[in-house]
Amino acid sequence: MSMQDLAYAHTEPELFASYKLKPEDFQVREQLNFEPDGEGEHLFLLIEKKGLTTQDVQKILMNFFRLADKDVSYSGMKDKQAITQQWFSVRPEAGTEAVLDKLNSEQLRICRVQRNRRKLKRGSHVSNHFLIRLCDLNADAHALEERLQLIADSGVPNYFGEQRFGKNADNVLMAKQMFAGTTKFNDRYRRGIYLSAARAFLFNRVLSRRVQDGNWNTYIEGDVMSLDASSASFRQAAWDEVLAERLLKNDIHPSGPLWGSGKLKSQGQCAELEQQVLATENALKEGLEQSGLEQQRRALRSVPGNFRFEIENSTTLTLEFTLNKGAYATSLLRELVILRQDSDSSDSMRMAAASR
Repeated sequence: MSMQDLAYAHTEPELFASYKLKPEDFQVREQLNFEPDGEGEHLFLLIEKKGLTTQDVQKILMNFFRLADKDVSYSGMKDKQAITQQWFSVRPEAGTEAVLDKLNSEQLRICRVQRNRRKLKRGSHVSNHFLIRLCDLNADAHALEERLQLIADSGVPNYFGEQRFGKNADNVLMAKQMFAGTTKFNDRYRRGIYLSAARAFLFNRVLSRRVQDGNWNTYIEGDVMSLDASSASFRQAAWDEVLAERLLKNDIHPSGPLWGSGKLKSQGQCAELEQQVLATENALKEGLEQSGLEQQRRALRSVPGNFRFEIENSTTLTLEFTLNKGAYATSLLRELVILRQDSDSSDSMRMAAASR
């Protein structure tokens, strides 16, 4: 199932737009879920990058500080064709702060330096703030505002974006080959990419089915509910008015499976649906179960926070919003417009929300 095959919550848009014509058209600021404490052996660096991947910056820091990759960490992945701010942590020798200016370049700028007792762990950010400019719109302002208001009020299906699946969407195929033993990967990073793609593929299939059924943002019997902006989830014995009100206020969301070992957390109608949708994907399910990953859940709904927009003129729209960690900006844009594929197609049609 490709991204084009996934169901739309608000019907497929008829509006077209171009984006990421230049790096300034797509900006992201990562927001941690804590404040560095100001002391300790680990140096936290808030870095603004342009035209660099997160791994590019990690390698630059490794070379600059002469450190192994385990001593240069980051919370989330950020897109290359953009201007993004994200946190890194290093464990350098004493007195390193005095030469940090040497890291600055046209593509990299250190915005903030803070010490912390512990290294930065993956997934330590709580959200990403986006500023996106869409160009070459072919819509009238009224139709555009209606669509924008619908997304602001109802949110969008929390699909994993196409960048999770790699160039030519071949990461799932590589995962199948890895599970079958026909291709072996000793690189831990690549192995993680393929495991994540397999999980995302299965999740997207379940979510698309629930969008088709019209219950992606409502409770069904046996559902597991995810807390907003949290990895925590729970299953309630009985649905009641209090939970219904929390669902209405976007405090909780229905969830879908991130496949792994252990018993499926959903029950009843929800479990039957998930098992039915994924009945033909035994190779991926068994591979994930044997990989050491455990069953987890992910919210089916993504609701943008602090959502603002400005229709600059008849062809240009600026969007500003915050998404919870793990949600993709492309999944929001997908419900708004059909994105034109520009000359820089290999990267321009991939957008991080970040994070993984």
